[in-house]
Amino acid sequence: MTKNKIHTDKWFAKQNARLEEPIKNTKRYYYLRAILCFCTFILIPRGIYLIQQVRKHVKIYEEQAATYLDKGRTITMDGAPGTGKTFTGSNMAYNLALWRWEELKAEYFTQRTMVTQWVKELNTDKLNAFEKLEESYIFFAEREQDFIPCLISTIPLREYGTNRMSYKLPPEVFLQIKRCPEYVVLFNDESGMLFGGETSKTENNDLKDFWRFIRHMLDAMSVNTNQDGSQNGIYMRRSTDYVNHMYGQESILHPERLFKRYERKKRRYFKRLYKGKLSEEEQIYQGQKLYYTLKYIKTIGFRAVYHRLTLSNGMPVGDMEAYILPAIGGVEYDDRAYRNYYKPKDQEIALEGWETLVLDEIDRVAIDKAIKNGAD
Repeated sequence: MTKNKIHTDKWFAKQNARLEEPIKNTKRYYYLRAILCFCTFILIPRGIYLIQQVRKHVKIYEEQAATYLDKGRTITMDGAPGTGKTFTGSNMAYNLALWRWEELKAEYFTQRTMVTQWVKELNTDKLNAFEKLEESYIFFAEREQDFIPCLISTIPLREYGTNRMSYKLPPEVFLQIKRCPEYVVLFNDESGMLFGGETSKTENNDLKDFWRFIRHMLDAMSVNTNQDGSQNGIYMRRSTDYVNHMYGQESILHPERLFKRYERKKRRYFKRLYKGKLSEEEQIYQGQKLYYTLKYIKTIGFRAVYHRLTLSNGMPVGDMEAYILPAIGGVEYDDRAYRNYYKPKDQEIALEGWETLVLDEIDRVAIDKAIKNGAD
């Protein structure tokens, strides 16, 4: 029996840190599985297979962003809800931004060596371009500890492992009221929602002009998502190079053994809980362990998202392929942005008996205080 035990702050910090390392967690788990296979002669081929699979998927994940926009600056991800548009789009934009940041640094430091020569040649075009490049480099470099360089998004994206956030992409950028740095990757999620439900049904000339602008006047890339139907999304698809139609997703290298072990522990926990065999301290102590166990398991493995490129007129380009991403990706996106557009959000819940489902007063006070502190 576990009595009068509580988890320390150090324990919580360790558990939270583990949730920020999906690639490392996957490698650790399957490499350990492989080692156990090597201990049994007959299972050596299985161990080799597991290592090869992990390495193969990690390599695909690391390389696919570099070729993501080989065929154009902008791609719109289109498809039904749940097919992986936001998950794939946000992670592709994130990986592109990391690549673009390295490219921006290389361009800045090499072009800086050419300034004296361009001054001598009176090459004002090159000097003007370098001035904008330098502004962008300094802007991102000064904020690199807190923000993901080159990543600008309509929804908040948080980088696992560092807690760095994306820069905010407001509507004023699309309307060319606010400037945008060079070498950026724009992630525009659910394009119609950015301008509200009504304006997404009407033609927006400023928005159409923006997509022409980034092709000729701004060194930027754009990853967009859109569900079928909204008018702004239609104009966007016509203005971008390709439409990437999403068909669905599935788990790869799913840790079934860990899930089964978790289910056994969960059943035992609730069985003892319902029978009143757990003290309040034991409920909290063991419940917290179960919470982090499930969270940890979900970080292991990969996700395959199936897609097919089409031209803006709908003509397919090539065969269906799959993006390979870590089970939880490289960034976490915050769906609270969508709640601003959800019409019933301020209405009272109309379920019979709901008024009896109240939190303990002590919990309610603690939660309200935590929310207030977070908002401040």
